[in-house]
Amino acid sequence: MKERNNMIRWIIFAALFSWAIYALIPTYQTYFSSERTVVEKIKIKNDLIKAVAKKERGDKLTAIERKLIKDYKDKPEYLSLADEEIEKLAEFEKQNLKSLRLGLDLQGGMHLVLEIDYDQLLKNKAIKKDKQLDDLLSAAKSRSGNDKEIYFEEIRKVFKEKNVPLNTYFGRSGESDEKIIDLLDSAAKKGIVTTLEVLRNRIDQFGIAEPSIQPRGKHRIIVELPGVKDEERATNLVNQAAFLEFKIVADNDVLQQKINDIDLALKNSATADKSAAEISVENTDSDTADITKNPKSENLTDEPADATKLFTEDVKDSAAVPETDEEFAKNNPFKSLLIGGRTGNILVQEKNRLKVIELLKNDNVRNILGNYEFVWKNKAEVYNNESYWEIMLVEKKAVLDGTSITEANASLASQSSANGGWEVPFELDRDGGRIFSEVTGKNVGKRLAIILDNKLYMAPNIQVRIPNGRGVITLGGGTADEARDLAIVLKAGALEAPLEIMEKRTIGPSLGGDSIKSGVISAVSGFAIVVVFMIFWYKLSGLFAVIALLLNFIFTIATLGMFEGTLTLPGIAGLVLTMGMAVDANIIIFERIKEEILEKNTILNAINAGYERAFTTIFDSNLTTFIAGITLYQFGTGPVRGFALTLMIGILWSMYTATVVTRLLSDLYINKNTKKMSI
Repeated sequence: MKERNNMIRWIIFAALFSWAIYALIPTYQTYFSSERTVVEKIKIKNDLIKAVAKKERGDKLTAIERKLIKDYKDKPEYLSLADEEIEKLAEFEKQNLKSLRLGLDLQGGMHLVLEIDYDQLLKNKAIKKDKQLDDLLSAAKSRSGNDKEIYFEEIRKVFKEKNVPLNTYFGRSGESDEKIIDLLDSAAKKGIVTTLEVLRNRIDQFGIAEPSIQPRGKHRIIVELPGVKDEERATNLVNQAAFLEFKIVADNDVLQQKINDIDLALKNSATADKSAAEISVENTDSDTADITKNPKSENLTDEPADATKLFTEDVKDSAAVPETDEEFAKNNPFKSLLIGGRTGNILVQEKNRLKVIELLKNDNVRNILGNYEFVWKNKAEVYNNESYWEIMLVEKKAVLDGTSITEANASLASQSSANGGWEVPFELDRDGGRIFSEVTGKNVGKRLAIILDNKLYMAPNIQVRIPNGRGVITLGGGTADEARDLAIVLKAGALEAPLEIMEKRTIGPSLGGDSIKSGVISAVSGFAIVVVFMIFWYKLSGLFAVIALLLNFIFTIATLGMFEGTLTLPGIAGLVLTMGMAVDANIIIFERIKEEILEKNTILNAINAGYERAFTTIFDSNLTTFIAGITLYQFGTGPVRGFALTLMIGILWSMYTATVVTRLLSDLYINKNTKKMSI
């Protein structure tokens, strides 16, 4: 038989091999190059400088940032970053994006078990909100505990015991309690599906490699985040409801009247009198000012000069000023905890924040507020090493929410911006833009509070009608990560309700290192055993099979890296299994060739017949396994999907290496030794 012309096949093989080596370069640089240690140090320096800057601004630090400062604050070489180091870090991170990713079990990360907060979900679904609803939901939550299976049954019982029809707050007028309970239960189940989609969108944009987000049962969601080191940032990203609301800020006369009414109600209450006395004792020696008193009083005379940036000088109250702080606090239990800011805003010192929160929970106070509510600023401001929280009175009903947001991005504020720092411009859809235009047109001269998850971000004055449905949320000195995360959650969508973290585990790199070591040992051991067996049993042909097996491994890893696949511990198991399947194909071919040789065929005829007649068997066996892999990948979760993906890629390459590469090597050998074959 005439010899085959394999030139085209060799060219294809050379192209594939060159591609595989090129695809593996980023993986090598990420995990094995000598630059890795240098880059790790640059990362530490970069993160440390950011952490120090946050601390100087008074921003809250994550646990990792606090540890960085503790470990490296006394090492001057870590407090500066050269331009070439920044470039090196950027280049390394760019390469890292192209490298093979490791799963949660190999590199560590976070494992979260989440549940939807049904209490808040029902509040969001309610057609009206008041104190009675809060009390009813609180009672049902207390009775059901963490058992979501009985939550809606407890809702039905609590409403029935209090003689409150469910259609007072949910569903339509006249609907039965049973039908409303069914609707609420369906809404909760839909909430799980919606939450899964929102979380996937957020985490995909966060840049985490191959996260696993799966439902568990009817009420829980399992989230696995490989390689996540900043635990607090990831938790906040996952758990942030991103419920954006626009609310009109109360006029100043309404604000003053509400504060006076609250003080009067607390003063006339027997229980409030006791609380006010305790507060007055604690504040006797404090330096607390209030919105009716001159901030230049004796309590503030020793403050540094920049304190004048915080306090106004001429805010007066029509009532007589008490002689002592103790008397003032007794007569004004709420007002005495407030401080008038320079721009007319109301501030609360950090030490008094919990007291104000408790007072606002008082039943009489909630009744006085009626259609209004107080909201807190999203972060405290630091003046003279003391923290102050802004509090603002807004209308309880939102004029617009964030469901209309279509686009949001993080960007640096323009130089003309008074606040500077980072901001998040956003755009609304057509309906949202129309409502936004109407609201701003009707409320020119008033302030519009932008509230995210019940936290006030900003409250700009409405100077003109805004017709284009565009706005901006200013972080006022926040970090780039905070701005990006906010843009992510706004663009990805709001959760149906906040998520409760039922379980949180951090898998450390030591466990991942042990897993990698065990996996590598198993893979190398399996490969060594296969090598010994193949060479011992099939001689030179067995060596060809081993070379093909090694190429199969290289091609599989290169494919995972090039297409941003993730290698998990089960994936390593899939690699080991692929080795067995790859040599199995060669064993079938070699045994078929032996049979042809025994039938006195020439070497060339035996090889041709062996490969041609064995191909159908090899194809059928690999096809059935590939179909099983598809099923595992489609319906499996995390580790199972990792195993299935690696197995399917390995099967495809094993078909090529077993039937093409070994044939090329065999033909190359036979061309030089036409009368014999080592098999």
